[in-house]
Amino acid sequence: MNPIDQLRKLLLESSLLSSKNKEHLARVFYDATKITYLRQKRMNKPTLKMKEISSALILAETLHSQPFQFNAVGELAENFGGDFSEEKALEYFGSKVMGEVNDVHGRKVVIDEDAMKSLYKEEGTGKHIVDPENYEQVRGKRLPWIRFTIQGSRAIYVAEETFGGSFRRTFLYTGIATIPLQLQKPQVSYYIIPVREGKNGNLRMVTAYSMFTRNKFLSRIALSKPYVHL
Repeated sequence: MNPIDQLRKLLLESSLLSSKNKEHLARVFYDATKITYLRQKRMNKPTLKMKEISSALILAETLHSQPFQFNAVGELAENFGGDFSEEKALEYFGSKVMGEVNDVHGRKVVIDEDAMKSLYKEEGTGKHIVDPENYEQVRGKRLPWIRFTIQGSRAIYVAEETFGGSFRRTFLYTGIATIPLQLQKPQVSYYIIPVREGKNGNLRMVTAYSMFTRNKFLSRIALSKPYVHL
């Protein structure tokens, strides 16, 4: 029997699995399928190798088994409520974000002035060009999440690529924040902090950004793999 038909029968017609287990399987399979599609598209390969499919399943499983979830309340929401100006964001970054921080594995991550460019994004190009018109309040309001996520998240993914003829490794520290809203359902925000590995294994924060849809989150991490600390 065709394996697709077998899976469809098992999930839709069979009573071997509880409805809850079927739902859990569907969630993992959906993410794995989406990741596989994104890899197929970006790698320009109509048919992926079995190990590339399997690694998509591993990535999807990790997304569900060890997410870093938190509620954006208290200090994590201290920049919310009304406007948060560029001036306030720069002051906050300099006094409360910049410096060094250790992740859950004891690895030191440097957050320097260059990372402050993450507050800016030029419309059209997406480049971090420092200009008042490129400042994004949503980035300033989420500044308290940077250290918190790097320090506490085990949901770390590794992206390896060749850029300009040189090998480059980036660690993606991720979190899923729940933002309480008055008179509305809480808003879920997916948060990613890329940290670049330099010479001698030094780690430096590159930027930080958020998104509100899971599909966009999957798109950002599709070519990565779960980080395993040795």
